[in-house]
Amino acid sequence: MKKVIIVISTLGLVACGSAPPTHVPMGINAPVVTLHYDAQVQQMSRQEVIQATMDCESAGMRASPVMSKRRVSGMLSDIIIDIQCIPRYRVF
Repeated sequence: MKKVIIVISTLGLVACGSAPPTHVPMGINAPVVTLHYDAQVQQMSRQEVIQATMDCESAGMRASPVMSKRRVSGMLSDIIIDIQCIPRYRVF
């Protein structure tokens, strides 16, 4: 009985540890996605962030910052690299 349990558990572990299929089944058009990044992203100054936020608010929209991470003294810190104006939603 112990041999049967050992064989079944071994087969179960081998089946779970197999690699996933690398091919795409026919009939499925999977998009090809690639990651592009720029290693030389510049941080916006405080005045640039304030001015961009005021521009969004004067247009009747709200500001949404685009953040990135930068390593400072061995620790990651968030920086603002862009401000996007997005619609303002009102809850009635």
